[in-house]
Amino acid sequence: MKLPRTQLFALEEYEARIQKVRELMEIKGLDVLIIHSPENIYYLSGYQTPGYYWYQALILPLESDPVFIAPPHEAALIPEFCWIEDSRIYPDTSDWSQVTAEILKEIESATSLIGLETKSRFLTVDFYQSMCALLPDSRLADGSGLVESCRLLKSSREIDYIREAAEVSSRGMKAGIAAVIEGASELEIAASVHTELDMAGSEYTGLPAFITSGERTQLVHATWSPKLIESGDLVFMEIPGSVNRYHAAQSRSVFVGDPPEAVCEANRVATEALEMAKGSMKQGVAACSVFKAGSSVINEANIGYKQGRRIAYGIGTAFPPGWDEGDIFSINTDESRPLMSGMCFHLITTMRIPNLGAIGCSDTVVVTEHGVETLTNDINPGVQYQF
Repeated sequence: MKLPRTQLFALEEYEARIQKVRELMEIKGLDVLIIHSPENIYYLSGYQTPGYYWYQALILPLESDPVFIAPPHEAALIPEFCWIEDSRIYPDTSDWSQVTAEILKEIESATSLIGLETKSRFLTVDFYQSMCALLPDSRLADGSGLVESCRLLKSSREIDYIREAAEVSSRGMKAGIAAVIEGASELEIAASVHTELDMAGSEYTGLPAFITSGERTQLVHATWSPKLIESGDLVFMEIPGSVNRYHAAQSRSVFVGDPPEAVCEANRVATEALEMAKGSMKQGVAACSVFKAGSSVINEANIGYKQGRRIAYGIGTAFPPGWDEGDIFSINTDESRPLMSGMCFHLITTMRIPNLGAIGCSDTVVVTEHGVETLTNDINPGVQYQF
């Protein structure tokens, strides 16, 4: 292993990650694993780029040294971030399946049981079919989820980065709340949020900030627009922060003017549900029990809204198009796996109520042995009021 110029984790931590993945490969009978997901490549090698729309792959044999493949315009990033010594640079016009197959032959893995991340959005049908044709003596198997299962529990260093991202997110949220006044536009609020996020040290995030007002708060995953803020508007904000590719996020709403009773009651329900869910979370508790604790507060209230899907998703390492690790672990009614110390979640009891709007209420938390630590804890959850 070689030290990169930008070293975000100790080499010993990378060694432990590689060893754990290899143990899982051995259990599954895989001789080699080909990794295409940028989060998994980053997790195991340290390599990162926003240019993963070009082919990149990490070949991890069970016993020999890993091999990293990248195009030439990313070559300078390898010594900057990546500890892997055997890095191969190929023209960006290469036939990437041919390149990958030739390396497998070189390292004597062409007749092996080869694991592919078949659930990765970065593994195309064309690539898979080409690999089958180029390696007729091999067997291709699903290697999805092996690296992700190792990412589930965060190390102390990873939690430090998520905690920093939460502080960045909170600074952006405070700036957004302060910018909400009657007559301001969503664009102006977004400018305040992004200025503060950048100055606080946030990197580009896996998803953008979500900033809407009035009727637009009913739009899930909508970004800012030129709309002006009016008296009686709810302004919804879901603000992410990213530090060294580790994410945190939180949601809050601001009501402009004298809030009606319906807003106050919905706010009470959302914040109570959030705290109830947090209070039920600790090591060993089944995820579905947490879902029940939080959603029951919402479902038993007479506010015109029922909780119908997950109440939290894993959060950590991410590249666009997402900031979450919900594909690894989400807290919903069907998830019976227990929580474990070191898991991190974006816990959400935001409600979009017809004829009212979005009551934003979410935090990023880390599970501990005896409960949770709220990382985005600088701002009271629920609706803020601007008179």
